[in-house]
Amino acid sequence: MTVIVVVLILLFSIWLIFSNIISGNKGFSTIGDDKPIIKVLCKDGFLKGYYVSDGLFKGKKYVSNKITAEGTFFNGMQIGQGKEYYENGKLKYIGHFSNDYAAGQGKLFDQIGKLKYEGNFENGYASGYGKLYDDNGHLKCEGNFARLSTNTGCEKDPSVPSGKCKEYYENGKLKYIGNFYNGLWYGEGKYYDRNGHLLHKGRFEYGSPVKK
Repeated sequence: MTVIVVVLILLFSIWLIFSNIISGNKGFSTIGDDKPIIKVLCKDGFLKGYYVSDGLFKGKKYVSNKITAEGTFFNGMQIGQGKEYYENGKLKYIGHFSNDYAAGQGKLFDQIGKLKYEGNFENGYASGYGKLYDDNGHLKCEGNFARLSTNTGCEKDPSVPSGKCKEYYENGKLKYIGNFYNGLWYGEGKYYDRNGHLLHKGRFEYGSPVKK
C-alpha cells in the first residue's frame, strides 16, 4: 500500500512539472511578485514578465534574445522608473522613462560602467540641469545641457552645455563659469587657471576670450 502511495505522489509531481512546461511558465518562474512569467511580442523583440493591470506590463525587454531594457511597459513602450542596457549587457541608463524615451531624472553610463552624465532628460536625450563626468569619474561640467542641432536622433548622450554652466579642471578647480552655446564658451563669463587665478572676465566667443 505504501509503495502505491509513493508511486502516485511521484506521478502527480511529474504531471505538475510537465503541465507547467507545456503552459510556457517554465515551472512558474517569477519576477518579484510571485506571478507566472509570460512572453509578449513587441516592436523589435519581446517582453518577458507579467501584467499588473490592463496594458501595464512589468518585466524585461529582449531584442535578438539579448536584454535591452527592464521596468514597466505600457502597450510595449517603457514608462516610469526603469533601466536600459548596452548590447554587451552593461547598464546604459537608469532613471525615468516616458513613451519609451528617457524623460526626467536619470543617469547615463558608458559601455564599461562608468558614470557619464546624471541629471534631467527629455525625449531621450540629456536636457536641462545636469552633471557631466570625465573618463576618470571627475566632475567636468555642471549646469544646463541641450542637444546639439546636428544631433537629430533621440540618443541618450550627454548632449552639450548650453546656457549657464561651470567647467572644471581635472584637479577639481573651477576653469570657467558663464554662458555656453553648443558646448562652447559664448557670452559673458570668467576663465581661471588651474590654481584658481582669474585669467579673463568678460565676453567669450566660440570658446575664446574676446579682448578689448
